[in-house]
Amino acid sequence: MKDVKQNKLKEEKILNFLNKDNKLQWELSIFDEIGSTNDYLLKNSKEGKFALCLSESQTKGRGRNSKQWQSPKYENIYMSLSFFTEHDLNFFSSFSLVAAISVHKALIKHQIKSEIKWPNDIYINSKKVGGILIETINKNTSNVVVVGIGLNVFMKNNLEIDREWTSLTLENEKMTFDRNIIIPDIANELIINKKVFEKEGFRHFKNEFNNLNFLKNKNIKLSNQENENAVALEVNDDGSLNVRKKNKITKIVSGEISININ
Repeated sequence: MKDVKQNKLKEEKILNFLNKDNKLQWELSIFDEIGSTNDYLLKNSKEGKFALCLSESQTKGRGRNSKQWQSPKYENIYMSLSFFTEHDLNFFSSFSLVAAISVHKALIKHQIKSEIKWPNDIYINSKKVGGILIETINKNTSNVVVVGIGLNVFMKNNLEIDREWTSLTLENEKMTFDRNIIIPDIANELIINKKVFEKEGFRHFKNEFNNLNFLKNKNIKLSNQENENAVALEVNDDGSLNVRKKNKITKIVSGEISININ
């Protein structure tokens, strides 16, 4: 298999694959190394543009709950996309689920089938291949949403990751992957789904998410209730997850707890 890892991120190629129209302006920033692509956009997003920040590596990459995100150089996709919105920032509490659907749709274009582990992880064959971190900020009386996405592409070894993981290459060794095409595919899906989300909320995406729901009907343990078993069910119109505990259904919300599968 050709080692596409040697093909670095290329601004011209990525811009060529990004959707464009009179109302859609992109600002693309590419770094060889950066602290965090999310941090960069939280500081540097400009109103009226969709900003996309990419890096070959991150020194301070992070996931949910400030967990370190392993970011070896040239191995994977480290991207953040930001946009301004007139909605209250609380409205985007379920947007990580929509972002995960966007990644799934982009990967389908590359003949890759994935599932989503509520609320923000991408799974292939029961192993984590990517994750999403949504961060928001109020900036000059305007609201900014930053969507951070990490996706393992070429990585084959990493002793620092404390859970079962995989990469696109490990799952599809005969296929060739180009980050310069996958990245704009993800960004394009994100913008399409963002526009729908702002009009219709998560309800529009609920059935689609439930069809991709990796946890559905699985036995789980809730991290804040270590000795209590539960069964994950479907998600609701607001993006919360139903779980059954002792024949009682409880609703939990994104960011409230993390979930470990038994």
